[in-house]
Amino acid sequence: MDRQVHGGAVVVRVAGEVDALTVRELKREITAAVALSTPPGPVVVDLTDVDFFAAAGLNELHRGHVAAEAAGVRLRVVATHRHVLRPFAISGLDRELVPCSTLAEALVGGSPAHLHRFAFPTS
Repeated sequence: MDRQVHGGAVVVRVAGEVDALTVRELKREITAAVALSTPPGPVVVDLTDVDFFAAAGLNELHRGHVAAEAAGVRLRVVATHRHVLRPFAISGLDRELVPCSTLAEALVGGSPAHLHRFAFPTS
């Protein structure tokens, strides 16, 4: 994982597996990103390079979303792969925290209209 500042936004790039063994690092990065962000700049969690995404990751993103809102910051997620999007849809988290398809979309706060419930990419 790494964290980068883009103007008032903070981007957390996640790679590999997000599960019970790695979720603490995700929590640390989201907490730091919320503290570093400058509203209205969002905190963006980029899951593009994630190979495996477990329920622990969903729970931490939900907690991060709640913490960001309490701090007056928006949390956005970038996700394009089925193995990440499907858990979002099954859990219903996609209704609260709608994944964007690109980092640029997440940074500008565009509406991810390409996502339709239960329509997943094949890769």
